[in-house]
Amino acid sequence: MSSAPTTPAPLPGTAVPQPAPARDRGPGPGRPAAARRRTGPLGALAALASALMSMAAYCAGLAAHGTYPFGPVPRADNDLRHQYVPFHTHLWDLQHGTAPGDLLYNWQSGYGVGFLGDFFTYLANPFSWLVGLFPRDQSEFPVFLVSLFSLGLAAAAMTVFLGRLRPGSPWLRALLSVGYATCGWNLAEGAVVPMWTWGLVALPLLGIAADWCLTGRRWVLGSLLVALCWYANFYTAAMATLAAALVLLLRLAIGGADARARGRALWRAATMTATGMLLAAPAILVCGLANAQAQPTDKYVVSVATPLRTYLAMFLPGSLASPSAPNVYAGSLALLLALALPFQARVPVRERIAWGVLIAATALSFVITPTAELWQGFALPHGAPFRESFVLSGFLVMAAWVCLARMPRPRALLGGAALLGVLIALSYGTQPLGERALTGSLLGGAAVTGLLLLYARGLPRPARRAVVGLLAAAVLWGAAFSAHGLTELLDPAQRGPARAQTMTRLGLNTRHALVPRDDWPASRTDPGPEVFVTNNDAMLLGAQGGSYYSSYITRETAAALAGLGLGEAMGGRHLWPARDPVLQALLGIGTTLDVIGTDDVRVRDTPAVPLVAVRPPGSDRAYGAPADSVWARRQAALGAKVYTVPALTPADPARGLRLGPDPADGTGPGNTFTARCAPGARAFLHAPALRADVAAPGGASEGFYGAPPLRLAPLKELGTAGADGRFSFTVRTREDGQSLPADALGCLDVPAFEGAVRNLRERGGASVETGGHSFTARLPKGSAGTAVVATTVPPGWTCSVDGGPARPPVSYQGLLGVPLGTGASRVACGYLPPGLTAGLAGAGAGALALVGVPLLTRRRGR
Repeated sequence: MSSAPTTPAPLPGTAVPQPAPARDRGPGPGRPAAARRRTGPLGALAALASALMSMAAYCAGLAAHGTYPFGPVPRADNDLRHQYVPFHTHLWDLQHGTAPGDLLYNWQSGYGVGFLGDFFTYLANPFSWLVGLFPRDQSEFPVFLVSLFSLGLAAAAMTVFLGRLRPGSPWLRALLSVGYATCGWNLAEGAVVPMWTWGLVALPLLGIAADWCLTGRRWVLGSLLVALCWYANFYTAAMATLAAALVLLLRLAIGGADARARGRALWRAATMTATGMLLAAPAILVCGLANAQAQPTDKYVVSVATPLRTYLAMFLPGSLASPSAPNVYAGSLALLLALALPFQARVPVRERIAWGVLIAATALSFVITPTAELWQGFALPHGAPFRESFVLSGFLVMAAWVCLARMPRPRALLGGAALLGVLIALSYGTQPLGERALTGSLLGGAAVTGLLLLYARGLPRPARRAVVGLLAAAVLWGAAFSAHGLTELLDPAQRGPARAQTMTRLGLNTRHALVPRDDWPASRTDPGPEVFVTNNDAMLLGAQGGSYYSSYITRETAAALAGLGLGEAMGGRHLWPARDPVLQALLGIGTTLDVIGTDDVRVRDTPAVPLVAVRPPGSDRAYGAPADSVWARRQAALGAKVYTVPALTPADPARGLRLGPDPADGTGPGNTFTARCAPGARAFLHAPALRADVAAPGGASEGFYGAPPLRLAPLKELGTAGADGRFSFTVRTREDGQSLPADALGCLDVPAFEGAVRNLRERGGASVETGGHSFTARLPKGSAGTAVVATTVPPGWTCSVDGGPARPPVSYQGLLGVPLGTGASRVACGYLPPGLTAGLAGAGAGALALVGVPLLTRRRGR
């Protein structure tokens, strides 16, 4: 008697091989009486063909416009330029062992920040690891390959899944999958956000896993697929999981299975999903807690309301809305067949209604705030508000295949063509349906309608193959045409002068100047505020600077650096480099750069406090500066008096510190203020809410672009006080209702500042050794007070003194502080991302389930 477990019987209604009734024959001549469920060589070849066609269509669209890497038009714009390319460059550094940090902590950005959440969010796509195979200064090309290969894999996976949804010609499944992979969401949003493109892969992979739940097979492999999808990008995986669950419920509803069989399938799906998510718990928990601790995005007002005609137009290939609307089109072939499904008499009425309800309800859920928040993880993001749109594109392709797998009669195809004509007529004149999109919709719709009508006539096999070849050409042309159209519409030159690719000559010169001067951890090298290649210059150029743009900047880090006068944008999710000598010194910046001309730089050494330096007891004082002012915090952090804060005397006493607006032509007198500093003192202005231009006589104008709470202007230098100590400056603004803070001006005593830095270096400096996410500092013997580290205090740090118990550090004016007690000689600190320990425990539980469940099942079978 065999001891092997019996395979559970498949549920009714699944795509199990059965002889097809005469009225329900799938497309293709001589279809076997029993279509194979497993993907055979022909199915694998069709999946490969769909991948190659999708990638070829996308590349052709880019090449026709001359877009990178096929021409000079930049592809890297917005977040692709400012986040994803620099993050991949940092991954290159990690792969080659040249990064000051590891997967847990990033010493290159934001003066020290956690990195594991960034890794799971921006770099977990398996194709991201290709970046290490290319030269560092060409990291933009492998980022392009991440999007390209994900697109191809999505097409191949959808080709396989459609065969499980309903048996039929693998070549026709492949053509529909091309439309899915080159859908409007991917061309407009996904392809330039490489980690999101994994969502296109996740939807069919999870659909395949759900199909195994219906047939009672491959629970372990299905759990691993769930884990892969959630590891690769948990954000889009959540959307794809919800979508796959809806498709599973639809298949159960129309399959005719009894309640017990449905319950077994749902139980398998639930346990498979739970096990997969347990395996992916490190990514889910680390990113979830990082998001909870990050700067909030509720400062942005996001609306998902979309006019009906605009929404309808978005189903037509090549459409693009401004402002945003759901990018849901999936090609002319899928659209025609989805519209023909209501007329497809060979599909049971119940099934037709179910797919229609699913598509309509999903489309509606995108534009209703509560359900839109559900798709987005219970919070609408700023930026692209319809990131779940690929789900509806997938549903359109699935419905199209349900129609095509049972070869619609001409009457059904003509009915779909009529609805397509109505859709075009209703959309005509709307902003998304430009001339090019209209042309593509008309030509594409006519071509696929005519070819499908020919195919449905029962032609001889050679003729049918020729029709399929022509249909493939039409699909390939339509995908390339749409890709080219959207590439033109999204060309950065449409919004102003186009920037060069991310690693410009200036960037290369900057890197070549910085690398030889890098003496980390003795001090930091920072490109400084003038080298603006991306919003993550420090990672791109290989420094340890402040420029950092991420969704996971913690509240503690943003508040601490803003309190010390650092500039911030995007509600605190984009940090700017330190630009004044005191903050540079406090953050340990020993080398920075000045830009000369347009492409060259000059290295400049700056006085810097060591990465770890001891502040004596009682040095944490304001030293006469106004309480809770940036000047008081800086002096307390430095442990010395270096600023005077003079009163401002306005030229117009009646107005006081309130600012009067100037005419738009700039001819007004401006708002002039005078103050008294020490002779030769350097004058700095701190007005984070100010939106104006400020200049001292004979000095360059400095722009302040504050707009709290979204943007805080940094502290900036205005000039030097004269021999009599008098200093004046003029503020010009076009906006009424602004005013200067009473303590806006600070006068820096340069000798006192240099002396304070020298004192910390000589008396309180420590010898520091850094690990990937830790450091050890050897202090002068008998050190008392507080060891202050030139980084902030995000959750996750613990420190010990002289081998004692590990405790959380304290905030020392926003910097990481370790109380030393009466005397100490060694401090050791380590960083562990919040949620990692619990996540690893969850992964362990998932692994036990992955091994234990099959063993229990086998034992029960015996």
